[in-house]
Amino acid sequence: MSQVRATKAVLAVVGFAATAGVAPPVLLHAAGIDPARLTGPDAYLLCTQESRLWHEAARLTGDPDFGLHLAEWAVPRMEEQFDVLAFAVRSCATLGEHYRRVGRYLRLIHDGVYLSLTEEPDLARLVTGHYHDPTSPRHPVECQLAISVLQARRATGEDFAPRSVHFAHARPARLTEHERLFRAPLHYDCPRSELLLDRAALDRPQRQAEPRLLAMLDRQIDGLLAELPDRQRVGDAVKRCMKDQLPDREPAIAIVAEKLHMSPRSLQRRLHSEGTSFAELLSELRRDLALRYLRDQRIAIAEVGFLLGFLDVSAFHRAFKRWTGSTPAEYQRSIHARAG
Repeated sequence: MSQVRATKAVLAVVGFAATAGVAPPVLLHAAGIDPARLTGPDAYLLCTQESRLWHEAARLTGDPDFGLHLAEWAVPRMEEQFDVLAFAVRSCATLGEHYRRVGRYLRLIHDGVYLSLTEEPDLARLVTGHYHDPTSPRHPVECQLAISVLQARRATGEDFAPRSVHFAHARPARLTEHERLFRAPLHYDCPRSELLLDRAALDRPQRQAEPRLLAMLDRQIDGLLAELPDRQRVGDAVKRCMKDQLPDREPAIAIVAEKLHMSPRSLQRRLHSEGTSFAELLSELRRDLALRYLRDQRIAIAEVGFLLGFLDVSAFHRAFKRWTGSTPAEYQRSIHARAG
């Protein structure tokens, strides 16, 4: 089963829940986490435990927007919570450099989560997700994107807002807090969770930029990263890159290899050593996403095929029959029959 090193992130969840009156032992017990697992250099959690922690924190605090409120609580405390990383991010010259630093150094906080910045001529995408869980549960995703917006406002001193906010999860019942915090159009059931930004926003200067301090901090952080075990399978990174390309295009090994700073041949060799292949990973990702999308009655079968990057509906039907032994329509009927 997949594990993550997420002690600092977990402690932030536990600490914020405590401010709402949920004692840490109560929350950890509800999530099935032994407190001893949160100490020492080998403090790893099962991904299922981490997911339960977020769910139980929202349930026990009675806060349906727990992730958003955790972000608002955590951002002013970043320097005491995440020390050297927070100082490095604060010392960047521009907002774009800030986001790239966070993506590069996020492993120090959570080695199962990614934050990826991509730039287009007039648009930038800040994409987040979980390496081991393509569905990426709601509260941690909302927390990460909210932190990205709140940090931008704090670092630039400007009333920053994204062009739009996209979530892979379903629309929650209440959007009041999302609208208040993000101040941008909100979209749900999207192929990925991301902030869409004006490209020019990346050039906004940060108020406390300190290039000399940043160079020193970078060396220190690189040393901390070098001490971490490289536990991430390259296959997980490949799936993340694939998901970022869907549905705009069918993922290509050349593009994925470039993003991972590898040649296509080297990438193929690494995947072979992990007992898989590029084609197998793409098929797995499409299957998992298809099963998720088809559970949502609001998404038409033809749209599911489009979201998965298939050129036509018939190709999606053939692939789905190969994966599951049933057609998409048959699968949807069985799901809805069980739900009824």
